[in-house]
Amino acid sequence: MKKYLKNLLIVALFLISAGGVLMHFGIHNPATKAYGYVPLISGIISAILLPILFYFRKTIHLAYILNGFTAIIGTITMAHFALVARPIWPDIAILLGKFLLGYVIFNLEIRSNLEAPVSFPGWRTIRYPNMGFWCVHLILLSIVYYLGNLLWR
Repeated sequence: MKKYLKNLLIVALFLISAGGVLMHFGIHNPATKAYGYVPLISGIISAILLPILFYFRKTIHLAYILNGFTAIIGTITMAHFALVARPIWPDIAILLGKFLLGYVIFNLEIRSNLEAPVSFPGWRTIRYPNMGFWCVHLILLSIVYYLGNLLWR
């Protein structure tokens, strides 16, 4: 059953990522805007490479890291776009759903028991592979992005 659930989650990750690629291709067409290559390449990596990496146990850590950081960078840049251009908050929610799918696939494969973690085990909450790790990186990368946008206009 565990293998079956993992395969279904990987298919769901592929479908969400493929939908994101098609959506971004319509919004940021690389033929008209040069910066459109960034979401296109990131989306292709998410749609094709990540499901393959998540499938194999040897590469699941790499898939988890790539999935997490593409979701964080996408969330930060789309939030900036939503604040200055037009509201795309539902797109960010879809991206966070993609991140959570990767998180579930990773935990399903790596954790030996699927019991709830201890409520506050100390510094381990911000260490890899826990959710606190991603929260810290989201905050820090948001600060770096904000400072970069503020200082290098």
